[in-house]
Amino acid sequence: MKKQENEFELLITKALKGKKVPILILDSRWHALFPGGNKPPHVVTLEEQVNKLLKRQGFLVNELKDLKKTKKKLMDGIVAGIGDESGKSERKKDNQQRLLIEINERIQEESDELMGLPSEIKQANERLLLVGARYCFERLENGDQELKQITNEMNQLQKTLKEKNKQKVDLEKSLDSAYSLMHGLFGHSVMNLFDKGKL
Repeated sequence: MKKQENEFELLITKALKGKKVPILILDSRWHALFPGGNKPPHVVTLEEQVNKLLKRQGFLVNELKDLKKTKKKLMDGIVAGIGDESGKSERKKDNQQRLLIEINERIQEESDELMGLPSEIKQANERLLLVGARYCFERLENGDQELKQITNEMNQLQKTLKEKNKQKVDLEKSLDSAYSLMHGLFGHSVMNLFDKGKL
C-alpha cells in the first residue's frame, strides 16, 4: 500500500514538473470537487496550512510597508536634528538611532521570512494537490461504478414503468368495453345508478 502511495506521488510530482499550479484554496474548481463543502479532515488540515501561510505573507507585506514608512520618518527626524548640539537632542538622537537599528533588524528578519514563504506556500499547495489528486482518482473510480449502478436502476424503473403503463392502458380499454357493454344492455337509467354508486 505504502509502495503504491509513493509511486502515485512520484507520478503526480513528475506530471506537475514545469507546470504552474494555482493556489488551490483560491480556485473555485478545487472547491467544486467537494459537493456541499464536504471535505475529508486531512484535506481541511492541508487547506488551513496553505491559508495560514498566505495570511502570513499578506501580513508581512503590510508590515514591511509600515516599517519602511516609519524608518523614513525616523531618518527625516535624524537629518532634521543634525547640527543641534543641545544635551536633550543628544538623547533624542541616541534614541532615534537605537530605534533605527531595531527597525532595520525587523525589516531584515521579515524580508528574509517573506522571501522563503513562496516556496513554503508552493510545497504546502503541492501536498494539498497530491491529496486532492488521490481523492479525485478514487472518486472517479468509485463514481464510475456508482454511475453504472444508478443507470441500471433507472433502466429497470423505465422498464417497470412501461409495463405498468401497458397494464393501465389495457385496464382502461377493458373498463371502457365493460361500461359500454353494460350501457348497451341495461340502458342509461341503470348505468346512472351505477355511476352514482347506488348499485
